[in-house]
Amino acid sequence: MRTRSMVGLVAVVALSLLVPVAASAQTDTLLADNPVVDCDAPLPASMVTGELGSTVVVIEEAELDKVTVATDIGGEVIDAEFSEGGHEATIVTTTDASAYVAWSCAPMNGEPVLMNDEDEV
Repeated sequence: MRTRSMVGLVAVVALSLLVPVAASAQTDTLLADNPVVDCDAPLPASMVTGELGSTVVVIEEAELDKVTVATDIGGEVIDAEFSEGGHEATIVTTTDASAYVAWSCAPMNGEPVLMNDEDEV
């Protein structure tokens, strides 16, 4: 009987220690939208995680439609610049970023989706 009580007590203590960690891990998801690319159904690349700081640099082979960025609660996008070819973005946020996902247009017959003739490579 005493063993069950100790197991229950250990479980309660372990759970109570995890609660502050989970609460401090809350994030906001911010959107940085490329104004010259508009996909009907953009495809996500793999999520990049880490201590990314307040400036996130994204480089992808495909033309970027948008980038979603996870930041600390209360974060906002201060600036989002996309390169002329649309393959690079620099996003500046008010709080540190912990992850991002780049979203690109699906290729049609192996060719990237372009907004206008100026975007052709």
